[in-house]
Amino acid sequence: MQVTVLGSGDAFSGTGCNAGYLVDAAVLVDCGAPAPALLRRVARDVSGLRLILITHFHADHTYMLPVVIGACALASPCAPGLVIAGPVGTREYVQRIVSAGYGSEIVKIVNDNVSPRYIALQDGDDVEIAGYRLRAHAVVHSLGPSLAYTLTDSTGARVGFSGDSTMCAGLRRAIEGSDLFVCECTGWGAPVPGGHLYSDQVSELVDAYPSTRFLLTHLAARHSLPGALIAHDLLTLDVAAR
Repeated sequence: MQVTVLGSGDAFSGTGCNAGYLVDAAVLVDCGAPAPALLRRVARDVSGLRLILITHFHADHTYMLPVVIGACALASPCAPGLVIAGPVGTREYVQRIVSAGYGSEIVKIVNDNVSPRYIALQDGDDVEIAGYRLRAHAVVHSLGPSLAYTLTDSTGARVGFSGDSTMCAGLRRAIEGSDLFVCECTGWGAPVPGGHLYSDQVSELVDAYPSTRFLLTHLAARHSLPGALIAHDLLTLDVAAR
């Protein structure tokens, strides 16, 4: 499995683009980063996307969705059958921001050309989508509902994504068994508001799950943390099953 970081910064710092992660050219996890432009920089294209996963509805994780979905609809050739999955309310939220951003004409083009299929996910869901096994884990954040995910490919490689989360049982379930865990680390040295993890807590997790490789993202600033990798925009990692 291959993971490319499209956005490694937190909501407001400017350390990197907002949240976005590409898996194998087929799956986009969160969509705060300007994905169409960034995908071209790693020799990928929106036409390869088969699944978009949303962890929660904050702007820095979702506000580039209208651009990505519109680009999918206008791509040549256009690949219909895109799945958009996320917490309960995802269909309504996505349709609202696409309509607000570009109006009814683009909504019609998206529906005609892409015909996206929406899947509402809840804690404990374990489904097969786009060739991956997907598990959803409810986490605690300032905006609910919020989900962490684990994706497993046909080789058994497993990557987890925290989304935004405090320390909670769902977060730990997402880490368990992951070969790579893409983990938010918004603060360094002291707790941060808004339902986020900070470096001391992430260090606890790194120590508690020594067989999992941690990639820290959603960064307000870049510092080193023993035992973890620090993300930057366009970083690509290959992940193999243990």
